[in-house]
Amino acid sequence: MTTTGQRGFTLIEMALVIAIIGLMVSGGIFAITPVLRQAKVNQTATALDQLEAALALFAIRNNRLPCPADGSLPSTNANYGIEPTPTPVNGGNCTVGTTNTNGFVVGNSVIPWRTLGLDESYSVDGWNNRISYFPANGAIAGVNSLVDNTSPVTCPAGSGCTLCLARTTATTAGTSTRQAICDIATAGLTPSYPYGNYIAVYSINAAGTAVGTELTLANSAGVPTASTVSQYGNRAAYVLISHGPTGWFGWTKSGTPLTPYTGTVHVLKAFNGSATAGPGNSLGVVQGASRFLGQTNNAAYFDDIVRWRSPSFLIQNCGSSACGNP
Repeated sequence: MTTTGQRGFTLIEMALVIAIIGLMVSGGIFAITPVLRQAKVNQTATALDQLEAALALFAIRNNRLPCPADGSLPSTNANYGIEPTPTPVNGGNCTVGTTNTNGFVVGNSVIPWRTLGLDESYSVDGWNNRISYFPANGAIAGVNSLVDNTSPVTCPAGSGCTLCLARTTATTAGTSTRQAICDIATAGLTPSYPYGNYIAVYSINAAGTAVGTELTLANSAGVPTASTVSQYGNRAAYVLISHGPTGWFGWTKSGTPLTPYTGTVHVLKAFNGSATAGPGNSLGVVQGASRFLGQTNNAAYFDDIVRWRSPSFLIQNCGSSACGNP
């Protein structure tokens, strides 16, 4: 009786099979990577939508924006996820975070999700890092405040109403009761919508090494009049920032700061961590399409997702009998 020999795979054949499988797997990973990233972008957009809706509701109820929460606090801290206590009064300053050379409160300023009545899941982006939040703040040199918390509230009549995020309806010129810090040097103008410097937002230029055109609308030269006041105040009342896949200049849920790629100065990312973007190092942030994803050692790498709204937009969306609307 004879037996038929069974031929096995040679080492070379096995190597070829493994190589082919490896190519198929790697090709699949490359194909699915953009899909996974887009899913995280969509998750971030959903969180930002919820945050903006909550900020608008907070403005309707309080005629001001909340101060940021401290992103460095652990979950065991009583102030975890809430704005500082006590809250600012009469145009007072937000005090959360460190202050840079321009007087901008930066670094650990994150969205106060508990103050807004939101689940913690909305305080993080698709990469599970905290979403940064910068409201217009009187502590910022040259930037107007929208965090006033004066009491009692008697808006919209104007009598005793000194809340920053409110329109006064006094009919006599110069009798506005808005605090001077709300509208620098021009608080007496009536009728009054919030107008002033607030926060500038710039686009990324073609070179990707600096900022370009300002996307917000700065005040024109001179003091506005009653007929032109509605054209003012179109810079950002607040800015929300997801620091993207890298998270650089943001904070983790555990309160750990995320530092950039060692050895490379990421200028565009740094602007959104220190709020100093713009010509002449003016106070602001940058907004634009992602650049050089995957090339973290590239100085022009940029992956932030930015949202902002103007004071006039907030008041418009408050509806009647809220935020100073008649």
